[in-house]
Amino acid sequence: MKFVDEATIDVAAGDGGAGCASFRREKFIPFGGPNGGDGGRGGSIHAVADLNLNTLIDYRYARRHEARNGEAGRGSDQFGAAGDDIVLRMPVGTILSDAETGELVAELLVPGEKLLVCKGGDGGFGNLHFKTSTNRAPRQKTPGWPGEQKKLKLELRVLADVGLLGMPNAGKSTLIAAISNARPKIADYPFTTLHPNLGVVRVGPEQSFVVADIPGLIEGAAEGAGLGHQFLRHLQRTRLLLHLVDMAPFDDSIDPVAQAKAIVKELKKYDPALHAKPRWLVLNKMDMVGADARAARVSDFVKRMRAKAPVFEISALTREGLQPLLKAIYKHVAASKHATPAPIDPRFDGAPEGEAAAENARG
Repeated sequence: MKFVDEATIDVAAGDGGAGCASFRREKFIPFGGPNGGDGGRGGSIHAVADLNLNTLIDYRYARRHEARNGEAGRGSDQFGAAGDDIVLRMPVGTILSDAETGELVAELLVPGEKLLVCKGGDGGFGNLHFKTSTNRAPRQKTPGWPGEQKKLKLELRVLADVGLLGMPNAGKSTLIAAISNARPKIADYPFTTLHPNLGVVRVGPEQSFVVADIPGLIEGAAEGAGLGHQFLRHLQRTRLLLHLVDMAPFDDSIDPVAQAKAIVKELKKYDPALHAKPRWLVLNKMDMVGADARAARVSDFVKRMRAKAPVFEISALTREGLQPLLKAIYKHVAASKHATPAPIDPRFDGAPEGEAAAENARG
């Protein structure tokens, strides 16, 4: 199934039904009095977080959603029926914002969470509503109130504990396939991954965490170069970033340190809060580095990167060094599980001046 993480839809709640002005007219009852009922409430539109969905593809093709209007009131004390509500099921992690103003409408973070998106209009009052001891034959009635209408931008940001980032062909897809049940496309050319992949990593009984693999980044990604810039938002809710570095590039002229620094620069340029997240260096493809040169190459890399975060040496292909890495990741994730991810302001577009939005994105 095609992965879609952005969509724009039009939603319109139902209008309230009009009230009725009517009087009871029966033989031998000359003064029956008012009996016009109120109009029914218009249908509302709700968004529900569905754990079984992982893409917004349904809303790429179904862009207009209208709830039914409430029925008008009738005589004989009959109130109009309310319009049926519409429930829009969306993946967990979806942000709904007003497409015109950028205002946050709703954010679905908890499975099964139900939020009101557009409120239906209230029904109008019939003349029965205006009857009093001094006004026994009211002729007033009111029309129904209009329902809300919005143009919504839907944006999916996957909920994962750990995010993988790195240059194309750094081995992210190989790693997520080796440690989880995900089966991404793996090939020996860049940009093999075209959409995020999620995998559940099981460390032990009742010990697991979720890993997200996004398309590889290149220099200039924050300005739109390559593919990864389209999916950097998926890393904003992670608790830990794993920065994979190819320690055995196919071209000897490629400097792993320069590539790693370029990725760090793009993260900071896209979102300072994303750059501030815990980020561990994972030196991949160590099986392709000679045993005699391995220690010197790692030492040189750490020294030039001025790495202060944990550094792990692995080979995703041969699974060398994966167990110590997974245990350390689970320990970190378990310690930070008590902190709920903070809502993210969808108006933040990655510009450095978005300090307020960056503060909302922390966590």
